[in-house]
Amino acid sequence: MVKSEIKFRYMKQMVITSGALPPVPGHYEIGIGNDVESISTSITGSWNWYNKMRGIVSWNLKNNSMYQETAVLYRSGYYFGNAYFPIYLGNGLTTWATQLTPLMNNGIERNIMPLGIIDFSQGERIIAFLFTLDPGETWSVLEGGFSVKTPPFNARLYGASLEKQGSFCIGYDPKQVEDYDRQTTSTLKGYTPNPDYIKTVEVSISSFAQYVQLFPGDSISDAPCSDMKERVIEGDNASSGDFEEIIANVINKIRSF
Repeated sequence: MVKSEIKFRYMKQMVITSGALPPVPGHYEIGIGNDVESISTSITGSWNWYNKMRGIVSWNLKNNSMYQETAVLYRSGYYFGNAYFPIYLGNGLTTWATQLTPLMNNGIERNIMPLGIIDFSQGERIIAFLFTLDPGETWSVLEGGFSVKTPPFNARLYGASLEKQGSFCIGYDPKQVEDYDRQTTSTLKGYTPNPDYIKTVEVSISSFAQYVQLFPGDSISDAPCSDMKERVIEGDNASSGDFEEIIANVINKIRSF
């Protein structure tokens, strides 16, 4: 399947395919349920089968606070978006967040969230999806790659706050693309060049969050890539919500991240 084919395939239904596909050595967690545990955030969530035969679930989120909040979703042993983000970017299924703006609701079959840098401190950083919701906002997105035998498990939402906006040299492990193609029998490509000098946001995640990176060859640097100019890829979200973001960050500190 080539790039144009995947865009045609997802024109009517945006389904991020990841789910239970990547192996997570050393993580032997148990516990299966439809509720999503909320840690250091007022965003709550649950999941349900959207199409059980195809292994597609719906993640359903709600911001129960009076302020804009951002969260990162952990499930099945890793963070949503950390696996196969080069595929999603290279084939038009997502973009980089350049600020924390509330997600636009285009309907569950069209919704998508941006990627950003997640900082666990002590030099541990990964790429993952950012879920930013307005006060009282409800929002859902689809994810494929599961099955009746391997549904989502141990799902948690961790609060995140804006650390900085900047430019980063971001590279990915080629094994990400190889692994995706092997497990989905596709021939897709990751974004190029690799690495690329990209403007995006970095958020600090709750201190209760466990650092997990699936592909050790991924890299994030604050220094420019060699002989590269900054690439800015703007998303479709409209409102900046800067004032609410500042207030939410204060609340997150009170929650003792």
